[in-house]
Amino acid sequence: MIYFLNTYNKSRHTFSHLLSALLLVTITLSGCQRSSDTVTSSGQADTASAADITKAGTEVSNYDTYEEADNTTILNNGEPFDGSVILNDNFDGSDYIRMSELVEGSSVSNSINIYPTLSVPTDITFIDGNYYIVDCYHSQIIYNDDLTSPLTDWSVLTDNASSGYSLGHTIVSDGSVMLADDTENNRVLVFEKRSDGYTLTQIFNEIGNKPHYIVYNKDTDAFYCWSSYSGEMYIFRHKENDTRMYLTNVITIQRLSDTYVRSFTINDGDLYFVSGLPADGSSNYASQILKYDLYSFSRKESYNVPDNIAGMVQLEHIGDMFYITVSTDIYGNQDAATMICAPSIEDISSGNYETVYDKYFVGGGTPYYMGLINDTWYLTEHRLTDHAIWSFDTDTSGHITSSTAIY
Repeated sequence: MIYFLNTYNKSRHTFSHLLSALLLVTITLSGCQRSSDTVTSSGQADTASAADITKAGTEVSNYDTYEEADNTTILNNGEPFDGSVILNDNFDGSDYIRMSELVEGSSVSNSINIYPTLSVPTDITFIDGNYYIVDCYHSQIIYNDDLTSPLTDWSVLTDNASSGYSLGHTIVSDGSVMLADDTENNRVLVFEKRSDGYTLTQIFNEIGNKPHYIVYNKDTDAFYCWSSYSGEMYIFRHKENDTRMYLTNVITIQRLSDTYVRSFTINDGDLYFVSGLPADGSSNYASQILKYDLYSFSRKESYNVPDNIAGMVQLEHIGDMFYITVSTDIYGNQDAATMICAPSIEDISSGNYETVYDKYFVGGGTPYYMGLINDTWYLTEHRLTDHAIWSFDTDTSGHITSSTAIY
């Protein structure tokens, strides 16, 4: 394992974080929020601002700006580490922590989705000719070859009945295998293509505490899976022309070990972690977006964020703009849920951002993960019954030009 040990701690306002921890427990069982938990008396959730450009609620905690030199120590399996976590050569299967556990027999759901609506969808993607939706609170992953059919025409890849899958959040592929986080079971599931479709063939157990977000990065030829409550990044690889998966690295970022962080973003060789909420009220750090080097995991930048957008979900760099979906404020209040954008993270840090959620997505719910499919962006959303998945288009600069409710 590779550990980041940070000995630089500063005091924080204890009361506000005890309060945020209590609220966090009540609304986050899996990293999603049930649609009935925090809705205003009007039945709609308030967003950060009704105006297109907002500076409201931009109070920024200034406990630790990390402008000083990064003083972290990096360890690999308990030993000092110096160099890249992953080199660009092909993985040969000789250096790893453990292999996957093989699943005996076929574990294909072979069923049709019975639910006419989605319950807290968290991810939509396109793999090998099919759209996949992670239907989080139905504890299933469903798929179909178009986005116009009724949901009851969709097939089920996996669900609680077939595999024990419970409240997962994302699924991704490298073209050979598909990996999905199984959040409540602390597992990662591996699917391979067979004659009867994709089949669950491998499992990794004991993957952190609520693995919440998984991506494949082509540059490193590796899967990255984030454990949202323990500050750990699990890295998986397989040999060329071989689908057996290996856990090759576990990176612990001590700075995030007491913070509930919903996702990360890999962009131009950098690794961004969105701001999260203290998991137990004992965090010593300010609410920040953190930027690391993808290869060495050395911290490069830290950006304080306003308290009203501290409970972030995801960051995407679209054209010249940075987009962020927000679930709650620093106190865990979903009335602050929104979607914002700005030309730089520095602008977001200072409160100079545009609020696009009400303008293009009606508002009133909780926007969640974004994803790009065939030049069109998609957004999942929950807490609203009328729409749960949107598509949206942008111009070359990254500004949204149109949006469409899909389901």
